[in-house]
Amino acid sequence: MDVEITKADGTSYRLSDHDVVVRDFSVSSIEMIPSYSGIDGRHGYVDMGATYGSRTIRIPFYINAHDLSDVALLRDKLFELVTDVEPFYIREMRRPEYASMHFCDGEGDEYADRYVGGKRYKVRLSSSPFEIEQMFTYGYGEMAFETTDLPFAESIGTTADIDSNGLRYSDELWSYGMGLLYDNESHRYTHSTRSFEIYNAGNVPIHPFQQELKISIIGAGEGFELRNRTTGDVFRITDQINGVIDLDGAIVTDNGIQALRKTNRQFITIAPGWNEFTQNGTARISFDFRFYYL
Repeated sequence: MDVEITKADGTSYRLSDHDVVVRDFSVSSIEMIPSYSGIDGRHGYVDMGATYGSRTIRIPFYINAHDLSDVALLRDKLFELVTDVEPFYIREMRRPEYASMHFCDGEGDEYADRYVGGKRYKVRLSSSPFEIEQMFTYGYGEMAFETTDLPFAESIGTTADIDSNGLRYSDELWSYGMGLLYDNESHRYTHSTRSFEIYNAGNVPIHPFQQELKISIIGAGEGFELRNRTTGDVFRITDQINGVIDLDGAIVTDNGIQALRKTNRQFITIAPGWNEFTQNGTARISFDFRFYYL
């Protein structure tokens, strides 16, 4: 097993590169935060709904040093690799076949560690520190990470990658178990017809205020309307525009200039699965977003 770490500046490395042997990659379910209200004279509580909290990822490991003093050097190096106030991404890697001894280091053989799906988690170390217990030239410990921002796993690739290149599993961006379909229509995220469908392969709704969602509209004008009939969301242009309308999260621009005031101030969300869209023109509309998973 192995873990790939990608820092905010794009620096990427694997724990195995630094003589850290990963023993497991244990992902918890997402913490549920329910809200209840009591009413005098009524049994029980009134359910006020619930929200998601964070999730924990535990990685037991050991370090394999060359000699007794090298244990301290590897310990300090591991602290340097995973201790960061800025969140970073971790990605799980496993061997597809069991081997009692890791004697095959050739890339592509059945004993080599491979990416487990095209998902990653945005994390930082949990508030509880971890220690490394030395036994001769080995050091044993367990790291605990907590998700930051959102607790969901997210796809490494985006729909723009699918739109441009299709589903190429050789890119290691996509894999089985990500909700993707063989239907070619589900791989199209740019449309110019009056009605079309957009497929969200994740099992989490996408909201532009919380997740990555970019919509580019070319060829629209005043009175243009984009409607997601699946969610009921309607985006409308209420004033004259000069060019390309971009919805990047909560930011709306017209040729790069702030243009929220030229709209109805409503935003499009994407439900899991198929989303049925309509427009009242023939604008060219492109969607770029990641998939998110519970």
